[in-house]
Amino acid sequence: MKRKTYLAIFMSLFLLLVGCKKESTVKQASNQSTPASEEIKKSNIPTVFIHGYSGSNKTLKGMTHRFEKLGFSTDTMEMVVSKKGEISTSKNSNQSFQKNNPVIRLAFEDNKTHQWDQAEWIKVALSYLKTNYGVNEVNLVGFSMGGISSFLYLETYPNDDKLPKVNKLVAIGAPFNEFIEIKDQQGEDILRNGPMQVSPQLENYRDLSKNLKKETSFLLIAGQISEIDKSDGTVPLNSSLGIYSLLEEKGIEVKSETIYGVNAGHSDLRKNEEVDEYIAEFLWR
Repeated sequence: MKRKTYLAIFMSLFLLLVGCKKESTVKQASNQSTPASEEIKKSNIPTVFIHGYSGSNKTLKGMTHRFEKLGFSTDTMEMVVSKKGEISTSKNSNQSFQKNNPVIRLAFEDNKTHQWDQAEWIKVALSYLKTNYGVNEVNLVGFSMGGISSFLYLETYPNDDKLPKVNKLVAIGAPFNEFIEIKDQQGEDILRNGPMQVSPQLENYRDLSKNLKKETSFLLIAGQISEIDKSDGTVPLNSSLGIYSLLEEKGIEVKSETIYGVNAGHSDLRKNEEVDEYIAEFLWR
């Protein structure tokens, strides 16, 4: 009799879980449909997408095309900065950006150099946008090393009137605390207190954080592939979320999202539609 009762309870729970999963699947599918135009805030403020180590303008091309397909933005320009700091673009000078959430993919000719060079080249690119296209405001989206180079740029060049104001920065799988593995620290504790072990790089970010402007808001996106492996397979959770508590202490607006499971691998993050949704919500809604 007890065995039948347990079996009945088990089947009830199983059917309930299946029902929840189906409902979740339906909700996820609806989130990926083309959004209503009134939900999207359109402006002529460009969003600059920056690849990671050894990347190129193709690294985030799939992501920007998905945004364009859903009506969030328009792919407008590709830029490349040479080793000498020279700019080449796919858009004619003196053509103003339209009110269609323009997207720019920025690449570095030397894509394996350190973040200090890349921060300097971001400065060169943004200065070029202001001088040639009258751009006064931008958003930045950096994948992996592109995220830390963008953050270093913000800390290094805070008061230059020749540069556009950065409204928002999205960092996807960015190794702010290098690659230190801290297996015992949970995500909530990382957000509240910062990493238990701090790398020289993160210490440097802390020293430079006095230069950060409160006018820039942040979205940090991390990946955790399993309960045991608190990383995206490359960047540990304590690293991709490593500056969260630092920004909060400074009174700077910051949000975080962690992607879980097999599609939360480092390279998978830039192909993940859940990541797309978080970015679109942060930038254009």
